[in-house]
Amino acid sequence: MRFVSLIGAAALLALGACSTLTGGEENAPAPAFNAAACVEKDFVIYFDEGQAELTDEARRIIDLQARDIHGCTIDSVRIIGLSDQDEGNQESSRQLSVRRAEVLAEYLATRASWPRSRFELLATGARGAVTAEGLDVPVRNRARIIAASHAP
Repeated sequence: MRFVSLIGAAALLALGACSTLTGGEENAPAPAFNAAACVEKDFVIYFDEGQAELTDEARRIIDLQARDIHGCTIDSVRIIGLSDQDEGNQESSRQLSVRRAEVLAEYLATRASWPRSRFELLATGARGAVTAEGLDVPVRNRARIIAASHAP
């Protein structure tokens, strides 16, 4: 009987491991609340060139950051959309930056349940893409998210 119990326990552990491996991190339950995690988060999300749609990798990063501060009170969320100058004229570059910030805000409000009233959206367009020396600054196909939170 003891041998059967050990086999049963091993089988349950194996099944548990399989479910976490096949479900992925996005399906994992929210971690226990950790007050020490309620700090300012500053992270970058990259987009495909000329696009404002979130990639699978972007969603994964956002979900991990949101899960890390799950249970914290969100004080403010600043989203700064950027784009490259060579994506067109200044206005189209600014519009792409705006769309990137809006897409992120919608995702965070919907998926992470962060309060939309705490969001501030900024869009730089291509401003800052070229240095004073005339050098093009690469990799501006991104947005920066700065989320401040505290323990309830």
